[in-house]
Amino acid sequence: EMYQSKDFQAKHIDDIADELDQVVAAGGAPHVRDVFLADGDAMMLPTGKLEAILDAINERLPSVRRISSYCLPRNVRGKSVEA
Repeated sequence: EMYQSKDFQAKHIDDIADELDQVVAAGGAPHVRDVFLADGDAMMLPTGKLEAILDAINERLPSVRRISSYCLPRNVRGKSVEA
């Protein structure tokens, strides 16, 4: 695999919120239409953490119409619409 020599560590929601706040402070919020959750497979995150990230994006970047990420099928299989 591509990242075998690199240890994965999910970013803390506060760090993600800070990055989003920087976009807002720079005046970029009205122009952002697409967001890509980079640096790994976002679907491996616990559903609650993923929801918190999506909420932070939607609160700060109301013009966003699409959020995408890399995803392995095995990580989607464990997700459900209920939680």
